[in-house]
Amino acid sequence: MDSTYDVYLPWLVRLEDGTKYRVPLSTIMMGSQKHVFIIKIPPHSVHDAALGLMSRGFKPTMLSINRGELYSLAMRVYGPWELHARIFSDGVIEAEAEISRDYLQHLVGPRFNVVYEVYDALRHFVTDKRICIKPMGKCISDIIENVKIELRAPRALIPWKPIMAAALLTLMPMIDRFSFLHFLHLNTHSN
Repeated sequence: MDSTYDVYLPWLVRLEDGTKYRVPLSTIMMGSQKHVFIIKIPPHSVHDAALGLMSRGFKPTMLSINRGELYSLAMRVYGPWELHARIFSDGVIEAEAEISRDYLQHLVGPRFNVVYEVYDALRHFVTDKRICIKPMGKCISDIIENVKIELRAPRALIPWKPIMAAALLTLMPMIDRFSFLHFLHLNTHSN
């Protein structure tokens, strides 16, 4: 299982006003905590974007914290890694690479803001889309140079489903006993 995921992000860009701008590495590295790069699409294209991502393999997430998004979609890419895209009603799309929901480590990371993976997946579904630098509130017209960030998965990944199954099997006799006692209790009062 490959334990690394390479994230490529815009570094030297031309903004929509024509100025060249090198995104500080300190700003890019904030991508482990918040979304630095986002995709903006017209609000009327939100549903098309969600359907397009789902046709490319993204699935609605069952286990995620809602941050006000209309759609929360995830897709396993390889190894323990998955992409997670949140699509908001105003046309903002936030995306990150993270440890799969199959593992307990999904809760604590690592995760990092991504943009190209989802931008490319939208290619045939949404024509009007822009990559923007969220902290600046400005969008990019041209990308001159990228920076590569290597994410490393934890050495030991712990799948949570077998733990839950074992816990349920352990608790099942107690649950059955309470259910049976509850039934007996109800029957004694029905006389």
